[in-house]
Amino acid sequence: MSRQNMGIVILFLCALGIWRFFSPDGESTTAPSTQYQPDFTAQVLRSVEFSIEGKIIRRTFADSMEHYGELGMTMFTNPVIIIYDENAQATWKIKAKEGNFSSDDVATLRNDVVIKNMKKSDYIDVITTSYLQLELAENLVHSDQLITISGDLFHQTGVGLEGDLKQEYMTILKQVEAIYTNDEKI
Repeated sequence: MSRQNMGIVILFLCALGIWRFFSPDGESTTAPSTQYQPDFTAQVLRSVEFSIEGKIIRRTFADSMEHYGELGMTMFTNPVIIIYDENAQATWKIKAKEGNFSSDDVATLRNDVVIKNMKKSDYIDVITTSYLQLELAENLVHSDQLITISGDLFHQTGVGLEGDLKQEYMTILKQVEAIYTNDEKI
């Protein structure tokens, strides 16, 4: 290679280095991160669902909601779900700090989840956990976190939950500890 060609290559490399040094920092060769924007949002959400027969089956409340159609997900802040039986009587009230509903009708609730029995004469009063999945169509509940179930005559804790809110049964899956009282209701 001649001196003249070597000089041109060195000059080109110097120009390239100077251009890279003074180019803006905002330009990057890495792939851009994917940030999703909600399709729509709502504040102070109030929703009511009815059966084909026109009976109320569920009410949903939330402080705020963001719907992401591309992800098939709706995010909620402070969601409250009230479930009704076939006679349109409120049976369960479920609330949490945050949650999301997926396109396959599954509500995932997180942080301070409380399931309150709305029928005063039942065995279970309150169920608490930090995480709960609720299959909305069948009212099935699942969790793999610490669970506490309380009633007038008992208190149970354990890890994991399987339950059916329609059939009104709950099963703590493992590490169950229970305290039963033999007191008569006053």
